[in-house]
Amino acid sequence: MTNREIADKCIAEFKAKGMDKSKVMINDSEVRELYFNNGDISMLRTTFNTSVQLTAIKDDKKGATSTNKTDDESVAKAIKDTVSLAESSNPEPANDISEFQPAEEFCDGVMEADNDKMYFRLNEFLNHVKTAYPMTQLREGGVSYHKSTLILKNSNGVDYAATGGYYQFMAMFSSKEGEKTSSFNYTYKLLKELEEPFIEAVNLKLLLEHSKDEVNARAFDQKFEGDIIITPDCMGSMIGPVLGHLQDYAYITGTSLFKGKLGQKVADEKLTIRSSPVSDDFAYKSFFSGDGYKNENLSLIENGVLRSNMLTLFGAKKTGMERSKTNGACLSIDGGNIELDEMIKNTKKGILLSRFSGGHPNDNGDFSGIAKNSYYIEDGEIKYPVKEIMVTGNLITMINSIVEISKEVTDFGYTKYPWMKVSGITISGK
Repeated sequence: MTNREIADKCIAEFKAKGMDKSKVMINDSEVRELYFNNGDISMLRTTFNTSVQLTAIKDDKKGATSTNKTDDESVAKAIKDTVSLAESSNPEPANDISEFQPAEEFCDGVMEADNDKMYFRLNEFLNHVKTAYPMTQLREGGVSYHKSTLILKNSNGVDYAATGGYYQFMAMFSSKEGEKTSSFNYTYKLLKELEEPFIEAVNLKLLLEHSKDEVNARAFDQKFEGDIIITPDCMGSMIGPVLGHLQDYAYITGTSLFKGKLGQKVADEKLTIRSSPVSDDFAYKSFFSGDGYKNENLSLIENGVLRSNMLTLFGAKKTGMERSKTNGACLSIDGGNIELDEMIKNTKKGILLSRFSGGHPNDNGDFSGIAKNSYYIEDGEIKYPVKEIMVTGNLITMINSIVEISKEVTDFGYTKYPWMKVSGITISGK
């Protein structure tokens, strides 16, 4: 029985059991992994997985379960459990499924792994690092191939299917000199092909050079309000919590810092953030959302103006607002009009923030955390790597205090981020 036939059977069973609405998602995935550990290739494996997610609604009451088996007995049990949960849950008028849309199939990316090229590129990378960066210890990582076929069907006649494939490269590393070691760092990228050496991926050369320097990181005893230059590698950590205020939880609980501000200026005019889940610019595509709608490319914030939230169907019905036409995948920030070197020269006092380790910001957007793999900047020069530095600020203040955004933009295959300088951040050491 094909996955589509299994989905149809589930929907028919839900109807027979008195459910008003139902949705089925089935994902078949293949992951081929070539790993290294401590600088040497250590494992090659291929794994296959199937995930079945079932949702049923009756009288506004929803049940949802999942299983990783598609045999008749496992599917029957999952249907029974879903119905039981729907019948015993509390009614919620916002529970719903997407309305009818014409059936579509999508296909994009790498359909078959090139094992030989995977091995060649990884071995090439490991040998290069051993020669060019002898102080650096490649702790773990590798190259993997990912392929999946996702089917989404519901009782309103929605019928979507998407097959996609891509490569992923990842490396985690640190450096050592005598008894001194640097903090670990890492990077990764999704790839459409393996034509380029991994050492050229993202900002890897810069990160490896910094890793060597960071064995001599200094404790910092100053406290001041200054600038931070957020690197592309750290941008997700800083901008992610901002975008969290555009999602269901923040709007439903009334804690969103963007409540009632659609179409209004909420950030510095230099800031444009896009979600482009079906753009050819990325190695990964997300053709439809989990609630059953085709995704579109759109701006979330454009020249500082809030253009869209990221509400799901449930969030939209719960709040009475418009559902987003994107699921928030494939984020990017537009580049600016200044070179990174010039941005650093223009910095009187601050830090280059390469990694951020902190708790979730509070409801007011206040955040605090430790700067990792970062550097002190003074009078337009990067002085030295620092450790034990605390960075404190506010999300809304941060996106309204953007000084400069770099021309250079780093493509991670699923996101694209520039360097961004922000003022008014409290920087303090021990």
